[in-house]
Amino acid sequence: MNKTLAKAIAMPAAIALICLAGACGSDTKASAPVPATAATQTTTIYLVRHGETMANVMHRAQGWSDFTLTQNGVDGAKYLGKGLKDVKFAAAYSGDLTRQEKTANGALEASGNKNVKLQIDPRLRECNYGSYEGLPDQGQAIPAIAQHFGYANAQDFMKGAGNQMMSKMQEGYYELDQANSLNTDLPAQFRAEKPETVENRMSAALTQVAKKQGDKGGNVLVVSSGMSISLFLEAQKIPNNAGPLKNDSVTKLTYKNGKFAVVGDIGSLKYYDAGKKAA
Repeated sequence: MNKTLAKAIAMPAAIALICLAGACGSDTKASAPVPATAATQTTTIYLVRHGETMANVMHRAQGWSDFTLTQNGVDGAKYLGKGLKDVKFAAAYSGDLTRQEKTANGALEASGNKNVKLQIDPRLRECNYGSYEGLPDQGQAIPAIAQHFGYANAQDFMKGAGNQMMSKMQEGYYELDQANSLNTDLPAQFRAEKPETVENRMSAALTQVAKKQGDKGGNVLVVSSGMSISLFLEAQKIPNNAGPLKNDSVTKLTYKNGKFAVVGDIGSLKYYDAGKKAA
């Protein structure tokens, strides 16, 4: 079995506990909103998509599969960090996938924040694509989802889905995998997640991160993945007009009095570009 897929099948204990608690899986229902807190200071979250991976350049659906960074991805984390050199982070978090951890650690070191301990939260990992993990995304997965929803091709699907494209893609993965369209023997607990499951775990994780700063406020680095970040934004009713997020892009958020707000552009590459120019 491919090592990257093997690690995806061997789900970490932390994710398994979350599933047992009802936070993931095919029967998950939307949870109640996390209560607001009255914070006196603003917490600023630099929400980052990980750097370039082997799956990205091979155009493969990676989801929970643990593809590592390419050399461009390693360099990109450094460029991102150099672009963030004027930001002092009070805390840093990432999902438990290698690409997320390496991006976060590279950015912390290059930004002068290497003494900030990276905290791992499996709720920040990418969406689970189930039986579609590792398959060609543009060549097989997305066209299958487009056909499932009655579109002639992937381009028509992306245009028709608009700002909800990412959640519709995840819905397609879920429905196709529940129907076992690929005729696999994947156990039920490892099949594709509902979009609501991803929205709930991402919202819970990021709200907890923001609340943990409490009255202290400050800057927090959070590294996750493109689909999961997009679904989080949809859950917060923040329209993502940037389309698919690019590697090493930053979506800057503020959190105060129980609400998230975007500062600047969604999926901005200004920090990456500044760091690369300075390198």
